[in-house]
Amino acid sequence: MSLFFGKKEQVVIELFRQHLDAVEDTIVKLQNLIYEEKKEKHKELAEEVRKAETTADQIRRKAELEMYSGAFLPNFRGDLLGTIEALDRIANKAESVADEIDLQDLIIPKEIHENLKALISKSLETYKALKEAAKEMFEDFEKASQMIVETERFEHETDEIERSTIRKIFSLDIPLAEKIQLKDLVHRIADISDTSEDVSDRIQIILYKRKV
Repeated sequence: MSLFFGKKEQVVIELFRQHLDAVEDTIVKLQNLIYEEKKEKHKELAEEVRKAETTADQIRRKAELEMYSGAFLPNFRGDLLGTIEALDRIANKAESVADEIDLQDLIIPKEIHENLKALISKSLETYKALKEAAKEMFEDFEKASQMIVETERFEHETDEIERSTIRKIFSLDIPLAEKIQLKDLVHRIADISDTSEDVSDRIQIILYKRKV
């Protein structure tokens, strides 16, 4: 099912898609940080995450200004505003993980490095499925619904990685304070995937409304 929109709406849709890309870039930059084993590079890579988040925030503001100028009918405009704000929270969460690694100067044991790589990779995969659902929200309702199901599947897989990683952390011979610090980091990374699923739920509601 393809929908037709006027010029104002097309501008917002383009900005919305740019924002989706910018949020993904924030997660990709975080993935680069987590994959990097050399601590001396963490500060520089964390700054890249922050810059990507700022870009996403700037695009979000542009899209919101365009919507407030009268693009879309009021009900859908409200739904879209809520969606773009929720998407922006994903970029914020990626930035908070980068801050945690950088500002706390976290020491990540080699024993869990592969676990963290798997966790951020699956979180990115979850977001990519959400991104496709969000893009198809304007074009193909059925495909959007399919990608929402994929988002939920990837989020479930993220939960499994999160649990196994925390189990592994508490099996390590390191101080309890470090274990708790690492557990919090794992929760924050997994929260990127959780938030992606929350946004997909929001999109599903929008699809239900538009089908009525």
